[in-house]
Amino acid sequence: MTPFPDEEDTRKVQTAVVGRAGSDDPVFLPYDHDEFDLFMRGRSRDDFYCGTLLGGCGKKLSAKRYTEKKCHFAHRPPVHCRRIANGESSADHLYIGQALTRWLLGQNHRQAKASYRTVKDRPGGTVDFRLSGGLQLIRVQLARLGLHPWRQEAEDLARGADHVEWLFGPDSMLAFDRVESHGYAIRVECRTAGVTREVRIGTQLAGNTIEWATLEKCILTRQGIITPSLVSTARGIVPRGPAGAPASSTPPLSFLLADDTVAFTGAVPRAEVKSPAGPSDSVYDADIQPLGSAVTRARIVLPHASTPPNPSRVYLLREQVTLTPVDGPTADTPAWLLTAARTRRLDAREAAAWNGLKPPQPVPAAAGPLPVEPPPARPRLDDRDIVASFRETLERAARAHVRITWSELVGSARVTPQQFTSEHRCRLLIALDFPHAQDKPVLSSLLGNENGEVPSFFAAVLTGLGWAPGLPENLVRQINETERRRAYELFGGSPVTAPPTPSASPATTRPQPVPEPRQPQSRSQAASVKLTSPTGLPALQLVLALREHLKAVARNGADDITWRQLSANTGFDFDALSDERRAHLLFRVDEPLKRHDLMYAALLVTDDGKPLPYFPEILQRHERPVPGLQSEAHQARRLEADRIRDAYTSGTSRPRSTEAASPADATALVPVPAPTPEPSAASTPTADKTPDGATVAAARGTLAGFRWRFDHARQVGDLAEAKRVWQAAGKLYGTKLPRAEQAEYRPHLRDMSEWVRERENESVQADLRRLLDDLRRRQGPAEVDALRDGLTRAKELKRKYHGKLPPDLRDAYRACEERLAVPSGGDASTPDPEAEDAPRPDEAKLSELASVVRSLLEDTARDQATLTWSAIRHRLRVELPHLHADDQGQVLLLADVNTPADEPLLSALVTTNNGALHPLYRHVTLSLDREMPSQQDEFHARWQMDVLRLHGLWKHR
Repeated sequence: MTPFPDEEDTRKVQTAVVGRAGSDDPVFLPYDHDEFDLFMRGRSRDDFYCGTLLGGCGKKLSAKRYTEKKCHFAHRPPVHCRRIANGESSADHLYIGQALTRWLLGQNHRQAKASYRTVKDRPGGTVDFRLSGGLQLIRVQLARLGLHPWRQEAEDLARGADHVEWLFGPDSMLAFDRVESHGYAIRVECRTAGVTREVRIGTQLAGNTIEWATLEKCILTRQGIITPSLVSTARGIVPRGPAGAPASSTPPLSFLLADDTVAFTGAVPRAEVKSPAGPSDSVYDADIQPLGSAVTRARIVLPHASTPPNPSRVYLLREQVTLTPVDGPTADTPAWLLTAARTRRLDAREAAAWNGLKPPQPVPAAAGPLPVEPPPARPRLDDRDIVASFRETLERAARAHVRITWSELVGSARVTPQQFTSEHRCRLLIALDFPHAQDKPVLSSLLGNENGEVPSFFAAVLTGLGWAPGLPENLVRQINETERRRAYELFGGSPVTAPPTPSASPATTRPQPVPEPRQPQSRSQAASVKLTSPTGLPALQLVLALREHLKAVARNGADDITWRQLSANTGFDFDALSDERRAHLLFRVDEPLKRHDLMYAALLVTDDGKPLPYFPEILQRHERPVPGLQSEAHQARRLEADRIRDAYTSGTSRPRSTEAASPADATALVPVPAPTPEPSAASTPTADKTPDGATVAAARGTLAGFRWRFDHARQVGDLAEAKRVWQAAGKLYGTKLPRAEQAEYRPHLRDMSEWVRERENESVQADLRRLLDDLRRRQGPAEVDALRDGLTRAKELKRKYHGKLPPDLRDAYRACEERLAVPSGGDASTPDPEAEDAPRPDEAKLSELASVVRSLLEDTARDQATLTWSAIRHRLRVELPHLHADDQGQVLLLADVNTPADEPLLSALVTTNNGALHPLYRHVTLSLDREMPSQQDEFHARWQMDVLRLHGLWKHR
């Protein structure tokens, strides 16, 4: 390869992405011209972008071929790119992400998707893959990072996942620390191979030697990535060889098994055995039976978060099932080790197919340490069973008027305190008392430490139940004493008294089991009920009460409900709140709202059954289509309410993580966040705080509403409504959105335009075909007038058609014209009916309009933008009539008549409603004798270049 001189032009880059600016599909342009043709095979010169994931500007790049210097990509002028890395390795993070995605697909991770994070000034400083629902994380560390910050980040990641696998880039020095702590480190790098970059995986061993291999030779297990230089053992993954591998004549192997091919029963927990995959997994010894094989004894490793298997039931192993021989098996150590991410319990009919497995009968366990009667022992309990056991034990303690410790509580559930982290313990206790209500004491108040004092975690439990965070210790003790006394009174038979300090306690009232939302209470009845003022109460407390009651309404038929009924059923006087705060609470009821989630706020209506006036605002904050009319708001609300009714009637959809479940089911559903202060009416959050940002946010919301209206019109086939919406959206697009925002909505406008034009063309074709068929049947001199009138109507229809007519219609139209030419002597110039109804402007009026339009086009060029005729009509201070297409062309022609010959025409800045080339531009260029290509593709490219040149020329004028 010929050596090339170094070049300092930062616009010349070697890597790009294809398809779109935000694509993660990278390409590398080889330096040598001999490989340029191979690189361009199957690609066009418009396929390449300076990708945003590369730190680029997102603009198109052109592939340049040279023989005397490096081939490279170049920006199209004007250039305003701040991309820093542009060499051959600048897209390595994307190549690594693509290679790992393909490899994980072969490892049965079909949903694996790379996420790229910019570290300091390096795009793609880390590449992350979250697998198995977030339980397993692969982190590729490409950016340089100090040892202490990296260790802190590694600890943070380890707290959120069962296993974190680290891969280090060629510039990372952290691999040396990994070798010292684990005996090896996994490296990743890219090398140029022809017209692409090839990803390699290396294993760095003691002595800083690196053994390289391809990804295809590696496998992924729950223990981590196993390269050809590593081996999986009972002690974990270790380097292969005499120094690291166990003393065995044959190196151990790991096999990836298909799902549902291995069943097991009689699982016995082995808490004393360390899991090879780390402390986050549980180890069991069980009888296993592979499909079509005999029964044998094996050791099984399952995630700690999974439900412990019942020894008297039969299960199947699923997801990432691996089989590893165990070196040196003994009577206490089976010869096989199985790992899996999930299990599936079989019913009696399915278990009968595995006739070799004989589940043992459950054996009662010994009594727990608590001096009260324990519940029946279970081999292992999931969180729901643990919460139910906790509740039963604490209720017995309340009847006996005693306090118990955390160790005694967990002992009654046949579990050990070591099984629970502080976060897990807090979630269980919150689930135990969730949701809190006035008529229900907090059972967690019966817990005490060894000295009989309030435990330190009780304040966190109160925060999770709705109390304000950071309560002083004396107030926490006071609440604990109050709730404990109420528990004694409730379970001892005495009446329950309300807490004396309502300001510190969340006085949420449990809703009635079967509310009657369609029969509101009268004001006299509501006045007889003592309602709590929600002013000053934590937002979380009010949100939980609203969420629980709205979902109770959904379970009982999803009828509409008013704020007055909610106040009566929850005990809070919501009428005392402003509309802004009520809208904010309803927004938080459904937050976060994903695309297909149910929106329970739609169940609320005004007293007369209409949508709430701020319902469109709630839709906008959830980024859902915003209706523009009151009738559309009513229809949008009914659609959401019908979805809720259908979901609860059919049983196919159930509330997601925001649903208030029963206390036994709430372990994984109740978050433990600190409640945030409620904003005042003056500080209601908006999309942007600046006036321009508010205008853009309003325009985006209106465009979303237009999309909703257009989709509805398209579904019912209402062409007139669809066209009105499309035209209104095009006007808003051209006048209210900045250039940076227009690219996001351009595909939607193009979709609207194509559908409207297709339907209009279908209608025109049908009318024109019927008309021409009728004209062909008219023969003789007496039919000349009818033929002339018919051709006039046909001409009008032809003008409405978008594009060229089909060949058969063109031939029929031409035949009718020829027939008319013979008897009429060419007198076919019948006045246009539209021209008779609306006189067209004269030359003086067009000249006046042209001078104003040119001034507007100059301002548009300075703003680096384009505009449409709708935008021109909107922005002109003079009234612009609806011009005929010929008059529009004449105005543009007069506006550019004095444009210098060496400058592009300002008419190039006028586009269609979807931002495309306007058909009149070719007419203007031909009329002004501008040399332009005849081919449409070349003409379109020249138009794009004219727009860029205009922006460059007028930027500083």
